[in-house]
Amino acid sequence: MTITDVARAAGVSIAVVSYALNDRPGVSDSTRRHVLRVADDLGWRPNAAARSMRSAVAASVGLQTLDPGRCTLSRSVALELAGGLRPRLGATALAVEVVADRTAGAAALEAAWTERRHAAFVLHDLLLDDPRMRAAARVGAPVVAVTPPGVGTAGVTAPVWFAGQAEAAVGRYLTDLGHRRFALVVEDARTDVARALHEGILDATTGRHATVEVVEVSGAPEAGAAAARLLARDDRPTALVTDGDVSALAVLGSARHRGFRVPWEVSVVAGSDAETCRLVEPQLTAVSRPWRSLAPVVDAALDRVRGVGEDGRDPGPTPPTARLVIRGTTAPPPSSGGA
Repeated sequence: MTITDVARAAGVSIAVVSYALNDRPGVSDSTRRHVLRVADDLGWRPNAAARSMRSAVAASVGLQTLDPGRCTLSRSVALELAGGLRPRLGATALAVEVVADRTAGAAALEAAWTERRHAAFVLHDLLLDDPRMRAAARVGAPVVAVTPPGVGTAGVTAPVWFAGQAEAAVGRYLTDLGHRRFALVVEDARTDVARALHEGILDATTGRHATVEVVEVSGAPEAGAAAARLLARDDRPTALVTDGDVSALAVLGSARHRGFRVPWEVSVVAGSDAETCRLVEPQLTAVSRPWRSLAPVVDAALDRVRGVGEDGRDPGPTPPTARLVIRGTTAPPPSSGGA
């Protein structure tokens, strides 16, 4: 029996249960009595670990990632970040927690912080208005947000991201090649990477009579099917940009299966790089982000949000640079597709 069970039975948030059970201000007397009555009915009792955590600082960091079955980008990012962070955290344990979706992640974060299981959290794959960031702000949990500046941070902490503005470089590069009809194929248009890619294309094409279409898909098979539909139109896009490497492979395969010569008739860009992007022919132009090399920056940010060794003067390590790697799937558009 946990306070999550008490919260569910009482019909209130985990934070309210925590305030009531620990006799903290912030809830009304009637709500406090209701929560205590429900807890007593359920037979809830604080265990020894929970009692000790109320008077001690949690010694672990929670790295939360989305179920890779629902978000294909999350698994590789989490593995790379975890691989880079673990050697740097020393005695501080790193718990990689997989959640079904962002709403479930918000509830898990709130419960973990309220029960003092983690001293801080690392979040990625953020939305502009991410429920996990709202939960962190609500309970005061320290969070390091691995996200482009201005996307999904909700004022909780300064974001951690790569130098180089590689997402914006995609739009500039394709526009300079002459492309004016774009399609952005993404799993969720609200995610930070999808938004950064979209904004980069919009900025690069301002005043150039371009069209930018955003198509949301659920996984690689849908990405391939979406590419087929887009390329079947008379006004088909000349550049297809995806948010990940797996969907880019599906888009590339779909285009070639339907007889399009890549890159001479259509260009394809992967919004994230992987070894598979270099194993296909032609090799995929992609945005390369050295996630493991970002770990020192994340580690320094964790120290700041936890108040460890903070003196306000050290800017911390320099973020690694993400870059657009130009390979064989991009070229100027056919003459009919140019500006």
